[in-house]
Amino acid sequence: MGKNMNENLLCSGLFGKTRQAVLALLYSRADTSFYTKQILDAIKTGRGTVQRELKNLTDTGIIIREVQGRQVYYRANEKCPIFNELKSIVRKTFGVADVLRQCLAPKADIVQLAFIFGSVARSADDRRSDIDLIVVGRISFGDVVSLLSPAEEKLGREVNAVVYPVAEFKKKVKEDHHFVKTALEDEKIFLIGDEEELRRLAK
Repeated sequence: MGKNMNENLLCSGLFGKTRQAVLALLYSRADTSFYTKQILDAIKTGRGTVQRELKNLTDTGIIIREVQGRQVYYRANEKCPIFNELKSIVRKTFGVADVLRQCLAPKADIVQLAFIFGSVARSADDRRSDIDLIVVGRISFGDVVSLLSPAEEKLGREVNAVVYPVAEFKKKVKEDHHFVKTALEDEKIFLIGDEEELRRLAK
């Protein structure tokens, strides 16, 4: 958890809250354009503040502004020199990962490990991609589904969570269970716990 907290503090120092919110929306769904009202509704901050941030990000080439009829649309600029780096930062901190992390936080005391894997962790996802998640601990599948329901609504994407009690997870690792082995070999974004905790559980 310490690493996650340090990453979030770093991002708070680099990006203001409104900028984080704009980048989280546009870079979490980099293949989607949003018109101004959609952005305002999603971010729920003052119109003037959001519009200033949109102008600043457009002027620096981080996002693109497009006019179609009466609507003004914004989207992530894939030709921005730091597009991949920004997408990675958003994905790991104040984007998808942070939304899921906050949803799981109320039950963090009974979750030893939770991580994203698959296309989202590899930054190979698009707006239709599900978010794949493994949760290990004393928490039930039903509780995980309930906790993550607001995240699905906020992100507009389905979250596929696989939940294991600690003993079952250890057993599947030991048996080289195909699904678990594949997930462990994949890129990961940790929401609760870290690589050290994973190694401990995988012994």
